[in-house]
Amino acid sequence: VDVIQLDVTDQESVDAASKEVQRILLSGDNAKKKLAGIVSNAGILWGYPLPELMDVCATGVKRVLDAFVPLVEDDGRVVVVTSGLGPLLHSYSSEERQKALTNTESSWDESLAPMIDDCLDAYAKSSTIEERIAAFETIGFPGGPFAESAPDFHMYGLAKMIGDAYMLRVAHAHPSLRVTSVDPGLVYTDLILNMPKYAGLKKEETSAQSPEEGVDGALQLLLDGEDVGKGLGV
Repeated sequence: VDVIQLDVTDQESVDAASKEVQRILLSGDNAKKKLAGIVSNAGILWGYPLPELMDVCATGVKRVLDAFVPLVEDDGRVVVVTSGLGPLLHSYSSEERQKALTNTESSWDESLAPMIDDCLDAYAKSSTIEERIAAFETIGFPGGPFAESAPDFHMYGLAKMIGDAYMLRVAHAHPSLRVTSVDPGLVYTDLILNMPKYAGLKKEETSAQSPEEGVDGALQLLLDGEDVGKGLGV
């Protein structure tokens, strides 16, 4: 096992990690071998401003996939750990935005990066919750019931939604790969312990899974059966 540290918000860090993986793959008995698969797992949730959420959960996914997908063997696995809030926020979005998100013929720079810019602009220009609700409705990204009751979920869902949209583009561009996503559900990690509802609670006081249980879905997609990931509609 080779442990290589990387920061998904730092392009130089991701590039350095990719080069180190390439060096290992081409050395010794592993010469000319490729990766069987990759898992993009980084995420933050509660209490973070939208720019940081986008950097980790959307642009961070792009950085990792761009760097490591070329190293994956044909018929290899690409798994993006995501959240059900992504598709939910997609369903709240305007029809125009939904079409743009699922248009796999358009590139990151053509469609997704401008969406991020629109969201960050709306976020920066709104100083109250009322202003924020109105600003995101205006740009076609309303938060539904989360807009007022749980704005952190609204912002997190938008970032996950855009990360998912890029995953679809990767799947479309690499039909020989098995590109899938998975929502691990509620897992007892710092991701939920930063939320007021769970802060200070022991695992048995929540309905959360253990980290070991939480990775089961991703591992199944990465390692199980020949049919996993086949037939992904994009």
